[in-house]
Amino acid sequence: MILALLILLSFQLLGEAVVAALNLFIPGPVLGMVFFFVALVLKPALKDKVETLSRSITAHLALFFVPAGVGVIEYFDLFGRYGVAMVVTILLSTVITLGVTALIFHQLMKVSSKGDPV
Repeated sequence: MILALLILLSFQLLGEAVVAALNLFIPGPVLGMVFFFVALVLKPALKDKVETLSRSITAHLALFFVPAGVGVIEYFDLFGRYGVAMVVTILLSTVITLGVTALIFHQLMKVSSKGDPV
């Protein structure tokens, strides 16, 4: 399990380092996940080393939301000032995301039903 944790944290560190070095706009852990995905594709045996830890982390995923909840409480005054704008933004972006997803799915289904490879 320690090796698996070391592997996962190494990819996160790699992502953070690349973002800091290149001044990228995406979060380091996200880039680290991309690097980890590429590593899994190139070396499938890596999956066996991290699978047990990843299942354990996923089983306790609710604990990772505690810091976010504390942050909401810490900045509750901002929700009082900008709450309506945040709710409108979240609802609007959700509707746009669902609409775009539905359109793409619809187009892919048309292509798929014609017998053309997707």
